[in-house]
Amino acid sequence: MNDLQKKISIIIPCYNVEKYIDRCVDSLVGQTIGIEHLECIFVDDASTDGTMRKLEIWEKQYPDNILVIACTENRKQGAARNIGIQYASADYIGFVDADDWIEPDMYEKLYSNIVLYDADVAVCNYKRDTGRQKLEMGRIPGKRDQYLKVTSAGDRKLLYHLGLGGGVWSKVYRKSLLLEHEIYFPEQILYEDNYFVAVLIQYITSIVYVEEFLYHYYVNMESTIVKRNEAYHYQDRLKIEEMILRKYIDEGWLETFYDEIEFRFIRSYFIGTLHILFTRFDSIPAELIPKMKNRVIALFPDYSNNPFLDYMGGLKPQERILLEGLTGELTAEKIPCMRKKYLSYIKEHHVYSGVVD
Repeated sequence: MNDLQKKISIIIPCYNVEKYIDRCVDSLVGQTIGIEHLECIFVDDASTDGTMRKLEIWEKQYPDNILVIACTENRKQGAARNIGIQYASADYIGFVDADDWIEPDMYEKLYSNIVLYDADVAVCNYKRDTGRQKLEMGRIPGKRDQYLKVTSAGDRKLLYHLGLGGGVWSKVYRKSLLLEHEIYFPEQILYEDNYFVAVLIQYITSIVYVEEFLYHYYVNMESTIVKRNEAYHYQDRLKIEEMILRKYIDEGWLETFYDEIEFRFIRSYFIGTLHILFTRFDSIPAELIPKMKNRVIALFPDYSNNPFLDYMGGLKPQERILLEGLTGELTAEKIPCMRKKYLSYIKEHHVYSGVVD
């Protein structure tokens, strides 16, 4: 690459995305901010298809702006993103998944806002594309752009409520924030982005929300994240949530943000995992859900007093169905009934389930 200072380093982990990578790269090189201002770092995670051949072609076409790193061992997205961060030369970092694509002006709008407000993070909304339908996701459509400066515990509690919208993509980050606080992705494990976002929220001092739908998240039925009946959906997810909670405790954050952290754990560890079990598994391990319930109660015995469980905008109606799993005995009859009730509700109310039916 040349010596021209890049504005944003964009990290794209790649694994067997031969069918999708051209669409992704096209959307990057066509950015209105100018490809000359971008550093696109593609980290191939030991693909076994033709992904590397395509990446090499793109690298030759844009040698000053595209860098391809070939890994000899598959270490999953967390490791690929960590490698990309090490190579990033710009002051700001973005992440894109290799089977996704972005609107032409996404990085121009995110960059101009993060610089204007001197923010740590700029985030936009996204559209989830299932191949048959496009769903607008993220924050409330039509809401005005919003800037939040975090100068107190109260501000950070508000940040918990506002959230960061989606995964690690659809955002631009100040690189120095990640390096200073050693915010990284767990490696050799899935759901690594949950950890990254959960830790990041504790260090953000300012954030700007761009209320436009600029990122396209493709629901790739060949990807690991939507495959059915895979044990990592609960094994890795539950492990990551335990890692997050341990980090919160070790850093002394639990005392100040107890209600927020308790609510997050209930929603991510129990409700979120139940959603995946009910929508992506034909058969659920018999002892798993009772063990999850017992773990929540052991950690947070007074969870029912959490103010966010009844707070407007706290839990969605379908999430309240899953919350019932924490009350009473989880008998062999109750779990199938709860699952049937949940699936019926999301189908009747056209709630996106995270899978293509």
